[in-house]
Amino acid sequence: MLSKLQDFASRYGLWTLGVIHFFGVLVISGSNTDFWASFTPLNLLIATAFVFMVATKMRSLAVFFFLSFFIGYLAELLGTQTGFPFGNYQYLQNLGPKIMEVPLIIGVNWFLMAYASRIWAKRWLGNHLAQALLASLLMVGVDFFIEPISADLGFWQWENDIIPMENYFGWLGVSFLVQLLFPSSLQGESNAIARWYLPMIFLFFLILNFTL
Repeated sequence: MLSKLQDFASRYGLWTLGVIHFFGVLVISGSNTDFWASFTPLNLLIATAFVFMVATKMRSLAVFFFLSFFIGYLAELLGTQTGFPFGNYQYLQNLGPKIMEVPLIIGVNWFLMAYASRIWAKRWLGNHLAQALLASLLMVGVDFFIEPISADLGFWQWENDIIPMENYFGWLGVSFLVQLLFPSSLQGESNAIARWYLPMIFLFFLILNFTL
């Protein structure tokens, strides 16, 4: 059963995610924004499952998953409670169950963004610190296009609907910390699902910035 799922992921995983996000753009841009956005947790779980299914070093990837999940989630808890390091914001209804007002799925998102960004960074650079910095900048770059429409999608809302600059510096700092802990055992790993997930998500939110 597991081998069949792995075969499906390697053959059709990217196509499946592509179809999900293509129709997501169409539906969200139409009149069913809130309905489709509410499936975001499921979409993130599907993407994560595909990433793991095509991985050759699942144990090392699992270590990075828990590290990035824990650090990202802890940063979000701190952010919603104190305003540091991102600014003052609150989560809305479309990201699923919450603990202390932070959706559990947000930790999964931190993992996906961190791993997908690192896949690209290590294709271009050989130094660990340089990779960590570039991957962090890529993460901030994607976030730059998520923030303006986050409230429209029912994800989170900023105080007075103003996105503070400290949000991007906070993202850069937390992302860099996560990237510094990237396992060396994953340096040789080439994960096609994770690699193409980043441009897919970037285009998804870029288009929505023009259609919403």
